[in-house]
Amino acid sequence: MLAASVQEARDSICAAALTLFQQGGVDAINMRDVGRLLGTSQMMAYRYFPSKDHLLMELRIRAFARFTQALARWRRRARRDADALPLVCGAYLVFAYANPHDYRLMFDMWAFENPEAMKKEFGEKVRRQSASWLEIQASVSLFLGPRAERADLGQATDIVWSGLHGLASLHLARKLVFGRNLKHLARPAIRSIMAGLTALA
Repeated sequence: MLAASVQEARDSICAAALTLFQQGGVDAINMRDVGRLLGTSQMMAYRYFPSKDHLLMELRIRAFARFTQALARWRRRARRDADALPLVCGAYLVFAYANPHDYRLMFDMWAFENPEAMKKEFGEKVRRQSASWLEIQASVSLFLGPRAERADLGQATDIVWSGLHGLASLHLARKLVFGRNLKHLARPAIRSIMAGLTALA
């Protein structure tokens, strides 16, 4: 570990912290156990992350980066502009289904130990990452085509996001009833979102 680069060390610490998160959520993450998983002391983690808050913020930023990359990758695969939105919606739900821990890191409500210090240092990144929202907005604009000029794209994007997030959150919370799950509802939900946008524009 001593010979590793700074980035390699940070990556190793994040991987250990993510393992702890998967085992017991935010409360399970502490520098002592990060060090234990890496075979080092807890002080090694503090060399690269000043606090648990900083480590959590790094995990959240990385999760959002993976999420945004997935949305962008599927948006670029669209052969027609109108295909971008259903592909991005599908990518959103697939990501939530396949990466539940990342999704919870991004959107679950949990408090920093020192929220004011984190807000001062990271600004809006404390609450959200806008790049993924912008990917959805881009796909909405492509889907609407010429109608996008007279539509409220921000509102339309929020409607799409809230529909996808609602379904993903209900699935992860195991609150979908009558034996339904994300796989059953993904396609009809995406069709409903597209129909709603068409009517809205």
